[in-house]
Amino acid sequence: MGLLDKVETKEEVVKKAKPAAKAAKAVAKKATPAPKKEAKAKKVKAKKARPEGLSSEFEIASSLNRVIAWWVNFTVNFALLIGALVMSVTTGGASGGFATTLLFLGAGLIFIFNGVVLPIWTGRNLGQYTSSTRYIRGDGSKPLFLHGLFVNNIGVSSLIGFIMVFTQAGKLSDGGAPIAFTSIGAILMILWIVNWQFSRNSDLRQGLFDLMFGAYLVRYVSEEGEASGFRARLESMSQFGEKYAQRVEDKKKAKEVASKEKKEEKSDSESDD
Repeated sequence: MGLLDKVETKEEVVKKAKPAAKAAKAVAKKATPAPKKEAKAKKVKAKKARPEGLSSEFEIASSLNRVIAWWVNFTVNFALLIGALVMSVTTGGASGGFATTLLFLGAGLIFIFNGVVLPIWTGRNLGQYTSSTRYIRGDGSKPLFLHGLFVNNIGVSSLIGFIMVFTQAGKLSDGGAPIAFTSIGAILMILWIVNWQFSRNSDLRQGLFDLMFGAYLVRYVSEEGEASGFRARLESMSQFGEKYAQRVEDKKKAKEVASKEKKEEKSDSESDD
């Protein structure tokens, strides 16, 4: 009987130990999210980074807003030009010469409209209208028109600079024009690199020209009735960007929920074991 009593007491100890182990796991599980909270706090702090002089009514443009603006501007500025280049190469200049010339002319007019006319006239380009963004100064005023010209055309300028260096560097021994074109091309390329470095190392993604003119890219949605005519049509482009941004945000949230559910299921299965 003594041996049976000992066996029974051991079984009771094991049974009592299991709930205690589960409770310990639950406590450990509750204690682990601390680093996540700390990481979230850091992320929130980074998002709240803003210049002291900028009014609280303005929100710094997100990375998604910048991506939308970049893709729209790239498509508008270069789609027709790329089509003209492809047609020029495939036809060899023999046939379709007039059509190719028209495409090049159209590409040039579109680029001038989006890269020069709109920034001077409205302070924004088509990409910024679509992404609901605009450049402003700390007091909410529009930067000097030169800012828009520099910022909107620095990419194209660097491309032109690369072509100038690529085509003229081999003729430096001739002196004169090749040296001048190569120097100008190198300066244009260096400006793009410097601007990119400033933007990459800035919490507010301010490039060289943004710092020079005290400008910030912020989210901007005009109020109803604020613009009319052609300006109102430009403002209406923001609905496409907003819809796309909402889809991206919904997909991101769905992934986060699915990932959280998987983690919970995994932790529950481990605790049951």
